[in-house]
Order: sequence, then C-alpha cells, then structure tokens
Amino acid sequence: MIHCDICHRPHHSTKLPFLCAVDARNRLYESRVEYARALIGHEDAERRVEAALASSEGGAKDPTPRSSAQVDRLRADEEASRDRTSQIIAQADRLRSEIDAARREIVAKKDAIARKKSDLASISAGTATRRNRQLEEVERSIQRLRYKWNRSADTMVATRAFLCEGSARLFGLRQVKKGSVKRYEIGGVEIFDLHAMNSKLCLLACLSPEVISTCLAHIAHILVLACHYLAIRLPAQITLPHSDYPRPTISPPSASYKHDEAPFPGSLASQIPAPTDGGEQKHFARPRPLFIDKALPTLAKEDPSAYSFFLEGVSLLAYDIAWACCSQGVSFGDKESYDDVCNMGQNLWRLLIGDQLHRRSVEPAFPSSLTPPTGSPRDDDRAEMTNPKSTIGRWSHGTLHSFLGGAEGSEFVRNFKILSPLKLADRLKKRLSSEAPMLEWEKIEGDELEDGFDDGVFVRGHGNAGRADLGAASVMSVRTVEPNGGVPGVASSARGTSGWTRLKHR
Repeated sequence: MIHCDICHRPHHSTKLPFLCAVDARNRLYESRVEYARALIGHEDAERRVEAALASSEGGAKDPTPRSSAQVDRLRADEEASRDRTSQIIAQADRLRSEIDAARREIVAKKDAIARKKSDLASISAGTATRRNRQLEEVERSIQRLRYKWNRSADTMVATRAFLCEGSARLFGLRQVKKGSVKRYEIGGVEIFDLHAMNSKLCLLACLSPEVISTCLAHIAHILVLACHYLAIRLPAQITLPHSDYPRPTISPPSASYKHDEAPFPGSLASQIPAPTDGGEQKHFARPRPLFIDKALPTLAKEDPSAYSFFLEGVSLLAYDIAWACCSQGVSFGDKESYDDVCNMGQNLWRLLIGDQLHRRSVEPAFPSSLTPPTGSPRDDDRAEMTNPKSTIGRWSHGTLHSFLGGAEGSEFVRNFKILSPLKLADRLKKRLSSEAPMLEWEKIEGDELEDGFDDGVFVRGHGNAGRADLGAASVMSVRTVEPNGGVPGVASSARGTSGWTRLKHR
C-alpha cells in the first residue's frame, strides 16, 4: 500500500485518491512511462514503413525527394495556418470595429437621454401652472358654451310660449266669468263638463251631439298644435281629420305611435283585417272616437260598445291635457283628483294662456352668470335639472336641452301622479251611470203641448226654476220644454209653456 511521504496517511481509492503531490506524481508516473513507450513504438513503426516504401521503389535512392515532400507539406500547413490567422485577425478587427460603433452609439444615446432629461426637467418646472391655466380656460369655455346654450333655450321657451298663447287666442280659447262661476269656451263653443254630458244632452237642446263633437274637435286640434309647438309627444296619440278620415280620434297609449295607418272607426277598412307579408292577418287597434252622432243616453242604450269607446276617448283626451300640464310645470290642482283631471277647459286654458299671465316678469329659467360656479358643472346642471322652474316650453322631446326622454326627464315624468286613463274612464262611466234615473225625462215640443188629453198627470212649470228642481220632480212627471229648444224654466210668451200641463197616459 502506498503511503504519503509527508502525511504518512494510507491511500484510499474512493475517499482519498490523492493525499498530496507525491501521490499525484506516483499516480502519473506509470502513464508517463506508457506514453514514452508509445512514442518509441511509433517512431519504430514509422522507420519500418519508410524502409518498406523504399524497398518497394527498387532500391535505395537519394533522400532529397522525401525531404522536399515534407517541406511542401510543412509549407502548405504554414500557408493554411497563415490564412486562418488572417481570417481570425480580420474577424477580430470586424468585431473590434462593431464594438467601437456600439460604444459610440451608446455614448450618443446617453447624450440624447441626458438632453431629454434636462428638457423634461425644465418643462416639468411649469407643468402645474400650465395645467391649471388650461383647466381654467376649458372651464371658462364650457361656461360660455353653457351660457349660450341656456340663452338659446330661454329664447326657444319664450317662442314656444308665445306661439301656444297666440294660437290659443286665435282659436277662441277664453275664460268667461259670471260671478264666482268660470266657464271656458273654444271657437265660440262652451267646453262642457264631462260629468254633465248625460243631463246636458237630454235637457239642453242647445248642446246637441254636434256641439259636443265640435267642441272635442276644437280641443283636439288646438292640443295637437300646441304639442307641435312645444315639441312634446302625448301619451295617447290624437289623429286629426285628413284624407278619408273625417273626424278626430284618439288611440290608447299601448296602440299609439305604431307608424301604422289606422282605419277610421266604422269604415269598411276597419272591419277587414289587413294581411301581412307572412300571410297572417294584422288587426289594428281601434282608435277611440272623439265624436258622437246620437245623444249619449241613446248611444248607451243602442250601442254600448260605441258608448264605452267614446267615454274612453274623452278620458284619454283629458289625460293628455293633464299630462301636458304636468310636463310643462303647470299646476291644475290635485293631480290625483278625478274632478281636477277631468276639468278639460280649465286645464287647457291654464296650459296655453292662464299660466303665462302670471309669468310676464319672471327671471329666465336658466342661470345667466358667466362666472364659474362654486361646485362642479355637472353638479350644478344636475341640481338645476332636478329642481326646474315651472315655465311652459322648457321640457320637450325635440331638443337635447331639458330632454324629456333623458335621465332627468324620465325622473321628472315619473313624478307625475296622474290617474291612469282606465281609471278615469271607469270613474266617468260610474259617474254617468249614477245619473241614469235622470235620463228618464222626455222632451215634449210642438203641438204635443196643445193637445187636449182626457187623463194624465200635471207638472208645474216654474218661471225661474233652474236645474236644481229637476231632481225633486217625480219620475212619472214630464218637464215642459220650449218649442225653440230653450232651457226649461226660462220665461217665454209661447202658449202652453207655463202653468200646469195636462198629459195623456200612454
């Protein structure tokens, strides 16, 4: 076993293969000996090969050719080494030039970055000031544009109000006061009370179905014209007379603005459904008439469907007027009151004329100051739109300013606590049905008052009696009416229109 000469530690092939330089020398000794033997064997083999080659060529020759071949080989190897050396040098020069170019580029980029940093530092010194100045300029321009926009809106509001009032006055819409009683007329026709349609149609000859139809046509016409000026779209669409459509009608909200040519009620086209492209028949929603051809009690008895449609039509018309008042900020009393909503004459007069009489010297509806507000512009606009001033012509569907279809406009419309058209129609029908006993009166005119009857009942004609004594009369009695269609109780010189009248039993 081999021991180290210095440390005298035994050698281990796995854990301690070499302990010191002596061990390493001893380990390499055998390899060196073998290498020397291999070189000696190689030289011996080379001599034998040369001797064999020389013997094969026919004898001994001059060794000069062998040395020249070796010289040529050595020269070729030298030339190859020189070529490789030159290529290596050229590659090194190329890499050195690329490195120099990259260094120059890096230096140039560093100079550019330094200049940019200095420029950025100089620019950043006044950034806050410039930003504040630009923000102030933008805010001033926004305030200026908002001022011009509001002024244009003010002008448009004034124009709309002027057109509505002028058209209403030209149409003959006016308020007539007799003591504490207020009546409203349009086109020379009194706007009737919806609750008294039964009694008036039966007892007043001057208020015939034609007068009712004319009054409703005037109301529908002026309402459509006013809505055109105000650029608002009513919930229930009103269709005015036009070609092959002789009288006005009104459609329920669910059937309004469908862009379909609805046929006139009662016409042949309204009874035949129109075919569609798919072969299926298309049924039009029947518009509600704003006219009658018969007295309302007679219509209710002979054609209940037409009677119901007519009541729905006048209810929808009253609802449209009330909705238009709410959209323009016009107060007409209690919005949830059935009587206030059905008072079409008063609501229409307040919408077009009455509300403007109290606003001649009112400030513009929109702010006119050019100075920036204390809060943000959006907050000021939201506060202004949330609490608008009541001015006719402000809210509309035709302009982006105060648009009824926007978020603020939808919230504004949502606050309309108006009775629905169906509730109005139901209450109106119940109200008129409760007055049905009064409809048993019959009107006697002409020679019937002068006929002599043997048996009958007598009714006392009061010279100054009004409508209040109608309810006190017996159902079996008949009220006398003037032959000229006047109001009962009005003094007349005609024979048989005062005192007791004797009527024959039937």
